[in-house]
Amino acid sequence: MSAALLGSLLSHGAAAQGSTIKLLDYQTTVPAKWVSRPPTSTARLAMFTVPGSDSANNAEAVVYWFGNTPATVAANLERWRGQFSNPDGSPVFEKVTRDSTGAFPTTIAEYRGTYRRGIGAGSADSVRTGQTLLSAIVETPRGWLFIQLFGPSAPVIAERDSFVRFVKELK
Repeated sequence: MSAALLGSLLSHGAAAQGSTIKLLDYQTTVPAKWVSRPPTSTARLAMFTVPGSDSANNAEAVVYWFGNTPATVAANLERWRGQFSNPDGSPVFEKVTRDSTGAFPTTIAEYRGTYRRGIGAGSADSVRTGQTLLSAIVETPRGWLFIQLFGPSAPVIAERDSFVRFVKELK
């Protein structure tokens, strides 16, 4: 992918809190509390820090785009569910909703528990207790956008409505 094409797909850095951000050919409004930061890879269209009660309790929001990579919603839900566990072995909290009221079909999933983030098992330091993941799959004509908000449960749950608005306002 050329640098010019990549630059036209991404609109990071320009997103101020409460402003409109362009993601591919679409736009949405950045929640007021979210602080934009530069993406750390070309698969990340946008990244935000979501302040918690202190810096140790910040959450992170990321918008991913992998092009037109074939995938299934079920496979992604299974992978995300598999990144969570409970110390007592009980099933993790899981809530999955499908929505077609916005511009694009969207699936939003929420998981809570001990989170092992990363590809595969992740490293030992990637294991965090008391975590929540909100993850949306937005099925656009340009390919799927994966939008995630994750971190300590308190700031993630506090921003749930803002996250859903960010996802559903994408048009």
